[in-house]
Amino acid sequence: MVAKAPSSNDLQSTLARDWALQVDRNDDAENPDWTFVRGLSQFAPSFTPGMQDDSDIDSEGYTSQIATTLTATFEGQGKRKGKTASGAFAQDPGQEYVRDVGRQMGLANTLRARCWRTDGVDDAYEGRFSVEYTEQAGANDALDEFSFTLQSRGKPDRIKPVTNATGESVPWDEDDTNPGGGAEGN
Repeated sequence: MVAKAPSSNDLQSTLARDWALQVDRNDDAENPDWTFVRGLSQFAPSFTPGMQDDSDIDSEGYTSQIATTLTATFEGQGKRKGKTASGAFAQDPGQEYVRDVGRQMGLANTLRARCWRTDGVDDAYEGRFSVEYTEQAGANDALDEFSFTLQSRGKPDRIKPVTNATGESVPWDEDDTNPGGGAEGN
């Protein structure tokens, strides 16, 4: 008899939308101004390995790949949103910060960001990132949309899912006896 995985009908699927993203508008670990980036229609963090061929003459012509680097990326898309008061449009502060940093060069093109799942899954990260920001072209009946890619500047920290939106991030502990329980507020 051939081995077969059991039915997955008893498993629950996670939803792609269950993420939150914040940027630190003060860019100061001692005095952060964590601000949500709102209006997102897509978002996900990813870790992409840089692969190198470590094959040799004994590999019979086959390559042998090994990861030698990792790039952490926060990628998202959204609809440009804000509020209108007294005839003036004020863009969502989180969107505006990502957009402003994405229009800079050098170290001015970097920011601190953190993201976490909002559904109880123990998956959250914080780090420094370079910003690539793009406004999407659209027809005269289209909504104003944007996309961004935040690429890691070094290793991001794994943190516990945030429960205090203005508080400090709590480092993830692999010995945590309450996985998925999130961090307590500060």
